[in-house]
Amino acid sequence: MVCLISRQVDHNTMKISVLLRTLIVSLFLSACFEAKAENQYTGFPEPQADFQAHIEQVREYLLRTQMSQRKESDVEYNIPFERKANEGVEYRGRFLLIHGLSDSPYVFSDVAAELTKRGFDVRAILLPGHGNSPEAQLKMSHKRWLESARQQLSLWKTGNTVPIYIGGFSMGGVLATILALENDDIAGLLLFSPAFRSSKTHLLRWSGIYSKFKPWVFGGMILEDNPTKYNSIPINGVAQYYNLTKVLRRQWADRKLDLPVLAIASSDDSVVDIDFMVRIFNNRLASKKKKLIIYSNDESKADTNNIDFRISAYPELRMLSQSHQGVIMSPANPLFGQQGSVLVCNGNDWPTFSGCLYSKENHWFGAQHAPSPDGVPVARTTYNPDFDGVFAAFDKMLK
Repeated sequence: MVCLISRQVDHNTMKISVLLRTLIVSLFLSACFEAKAENQYTGFPEPQADFQAHIEQVREYLLRTQMSQRKESDVEYNIPFERKANEGVEYRGRFLLIHGLSDSPYVFSDVAAELTKRGFDVRAILLPGHGNSPEAQLKMSHKRWLESARQQLSLWKTGNTVPIYIGGFSMGGVLATILALENDDIAGLLLFSPAFRSSKTHLLRWSGIYSKFKPWVFGGMILEDNPTKYNSIPINGVAQYYNLTKVLRRQWADRKLDLPVLAIASSDDSVVDIDFMVRIFNNRLASKKKKLIIYSNDESKADTNNIDFRISAYPELRMLSQSHQGVIMSPANPLFGQQGSVLVCNGNDWPTFSGCLYSKENHWFGAQHAPSPDGVPVARTTYNPDFDGVFAAFDKMLK
């Protein structure tokens, strides 16, 4: 009996020892990643009144800090940009556009073209920790993202009396809404897949702690083949997004926003809590000039005065469902459109991701986690066949 107890104690001691060693190694690796991020990615250019000078400073910074997997020419996809309203159309104001987590200003390239056609000046900004390497987010704070957005808005408003609108994609939709709550003079919001709350909130509330032990949700810099956004997902980046949703929740309190809003989302979005977004749309957005477009394959969904349900699947395009990012891109986009050159694969695990990436079969396209109807890999839907329909709704809303 004594021998059995002794063996059990030894076995438990060994398991504890293994766990401690694993913990120590994890903490050491996390500290190494964070130290590299803190040293290598410092110096992101601060917003300034001369936006063209800011663009050049960001370009120089990204060229200096760009991850090795990207070509020098890829940097241009990540640069902030400014577009002037088309001549010969009625001038309508300015749009500040804010991208999402791990994304870049390129996500607004098609939207910006539509806005300038309609008489808007456009600025698409780049948030710190984006555009160069996912490692730049390992020590990032949501406060820097929020302060950067605030500064960019303030600088573009200074000395001008034209109407100011804000557009946001995903996490950028959270930032855009915070800015609208902080500034009474915002003329309207254009929100694509606004991530007011994540469908994984029950996990995200622990992400700040978990990031200390494991740096990456997925990827870990294994493969970065998308020139406009990151594949690898740092847990700290996710934690900071969650912190922004908490800021927004405090800003809402018992308040409502009374300004024109057009929001676009997919019911199959793997990131956004769609039911929560609908509640925010119905209960917190008070303007009669508001519209929510939801892409869905659920035929039981019926339109309301302010919510349109539109078809999500296009079998003739091998499109099973609309995705988080797909809603914002035009079919004509050279990278992500119908004939686009970039394949975005589904899967937050390497076997699924690589199975899609290296498949020679004719992919299906859908939201993250969309099941294949026949075993052929499903890649991400990256464009919106109804893109023109979105801007038809935009025109109607602003009349």
